[in-house]
Amino acid sequence: MVKKIIWSIIGGTLWGILFCGALAGLFIGINQNFFTILSSLLMGVLWCTIISLIWKSLMGRQDESSKNYIIGGIIGGLFIGSAIGGLMLAILNRDANFARAYLSGAFLGGSFGFFWSLFKPPMFLGGMRIWGKSGAILGAIWGAFFGTIIGIFATVSLLFWSQTNIDVSGGNLPQLLIAALIFGGGNGAIGGTISGIIFGGLIMAPPLPLALELIGIRGAIVGGIWGSFLMTITWGIIGGILSITIGDDLFLNLGISGQVTLLRGVIIGTGIGSIWGIISGAFWGGFGRWYN
Repeated sequence: MVKKIIWSIIGGTLWGILFCGALAGLFIGINQNFFTILSSLLMGVLWCTIISLIWKSLMGRQDESSKNYIIGGIIGGLFIGSAIGGLMLAILNRDANFARAYLSGAFLGGSFGFFWSLFKPPMFLGGMRIWGKSGAILGAIWGAFFGTIIGIFATVSLLFWSQTNIDVSGGNLPQLLIAALIFGGGNGAIGGTISGIIFGGLIMAPPLPLALELIGIRGAIVGGIWGSFLMTITWGIIGGILSITIGDDLFLNLGISGQVTLLRGVIIGTGIGSIWGIISGAFWGGFGRWYN
């Protein structure tokens, strides 16, 4: 059990660093030197695709298709190429934001890996009409997922519809989008979770998608749904704790200014967690990273 948790934390930390590093690399490359980041992406895709095909020839079955290896090489190359290109630009321009992205990714990924290894989705909850306690649990899981998506869509749409009252210039747009995603996802996840508990407990809730083996598209779907709920709860609590212990300075880098109260901290933490849970859960579930 302990060994499983440790390896999950290590894997989650590496995944978080890679993802946040790649995301930061894209932002830095687009803003500072697009040609450098484009070259890095192309080289990353080329080398990762070659390595994946070599791996297939050495370790794969003879009748196995190369399609999945090529797709995996392209995806991995995009991540690695963006992270390396962004790191090069950050070093040349002495940009400390890239180091913050690494640290944030390590914390996000480590927390995801830890809780992912402890809890599994309740696939055993099924039946014709699921309500009561089981319905409330399933309703909360579905509500966190769909609430996040609906909240993000509604908030981002409202942001662009309200251009007359908000400055959406090129320099200000990234921070506004980040804040809109976090607050939209947070409010949506909280509202969806509460609504799901009430609706599922009193009326009914659908079971999670069933499959003989949770891998590929079906695994990604279940992983995204479960990861969203798991990180909604986890990061809602973490956000509330950080708002009390550290205060406003922690959230300034996210484009969130002003006093961060306990409620605001919970919403911010929930927004970060719900979005991160969907992304990481879909990735880990798609590759069949489930723990017994």
